[in-house]
Amino acid sequence: MPSVNIEDNIKTMRSKLMDLQNQLFKIQGGLEVFEGFKEAGLTIIDIPNDPTQEPIEELESIQEKPE
Repeated sequence: MPSVNIEDNIKTMRSKLMDLQNQLFKIQGGLEVFEGFKEAGLTIIDIPNDPTQEPIEELESIQEKPE
């Protein structure tokens, strides 16, 4: 006759619930970050094609050169 272990099911369900709550907290945190970006006036964030590539420094062309 098939059986179900009640304690194992409770532990499994609690574990899954904790995982889902953690995922929810991460999503809520990400949403708050992007809402903050929007409130700050950002509409688009440019990211490099290769995140491991060093950024190209163009500071000399936009900064005043000290004399």
